[in-house]
Amino acid sequence: MKAPSTGDQRTDARHDHLPDVAWLESQYNVRAYLPDHPKVFARWAEQSRYARFDLDGHWNLYFGESEAETVDVVPGKPGKPLLIFIHGGYWRSLDKADFTFLAKPYVARGYSVALLNYGLIPKVTIEDCVRQTLRGIEWLYRQAGRFGYDPNQIVVCGHSAGGHLGVMSALAFWPLWASDLPQDVVKSVIAVSGIYDLSPLVHTPFIQKDLKLNQKRTRMVSPALMPKPTIPVHLAFGNRETDAFKEQSAYLAAHWGLNPPLQVAADHLNVVDLIAEPNSELFLLIQNQLLLPSH
Repeated sequence: MKAPSTGDQRTDARHDHLPDVAWLESQYNVRAYLPDHPKVFARWAEQSRYARFDLDGHWNLYFGESEAETVDVVPGKPGKPLLIFIHGGYWRSLDKADFTFLAKPYVARGYSVALLNYGLIPKVTIEDCVRQTLRGIEWLYRQAGRFGYDPNQIVVCGHSAGGHLGVMSALAFWPLWASDLPQDVVKSVIAVSGIYDLSPLVHTPFIQKDLKLNQKRTRMVSPALMPKPTIPVHLAFGNRETDAFKEQSAYLAAHWGLNPPLQVAADHLNVVDLIAEPNSELFLLIQNQLLLPSH
């Protein structure tokens, strides 16, 4: 069976050379089809405010040249792995501080957790988002002695746009980034509900006005259009997401020969809650990657 391709999106029957813009909008505009999103965002922010009272973290540490390049680090037990979480928001909204609550169950199990920020479009480009993410991961690798985690056991998890950025970190050729870095700075990536072929977003009105992508730039930032990385990548999504989001994961898994994506009972937003739910399959997937001694 041929894998579904997100690069060949629906077209208007009258003009089959043109994308079906209305369909793309209905599939990718998450806030439009999940009208309760303000309540979800508010709940995450409130949970995270309370979490910061309970966690002994280092907040808003600068790792780059811009004010946006900051990271929160919550140390666990010395010598244990580090989990880096990269937030979503279509590369243009939300903040690491909205997701502190995700750290609690991992820190309780001895893992260190870092919550990474990056500049938001349209102030930066999506290429900048990728570069800043890599810069933050490099900084965390070099700061292992300061915070006590094992630099040889770094696992990245990202949601939505953060899933895209996480997979881009799996594709990085780290020795070219800095000659003293090993190729496997990141040992494993878990990408949740990500977008891996950005071609449809070139024609999706609600995001294109900020992304300003064209097909040439899309090829440079679409993991699904690149060769398979050398480190493990695991994909997950909610079974109540749109067909387009499901196809994004299905196509990348087929293209790279990965395990079938984990499907969990969730939509595009409340799938995030399962990252912090110790009884969920998604939490167990992430924890299993942290338990692997050296991949």
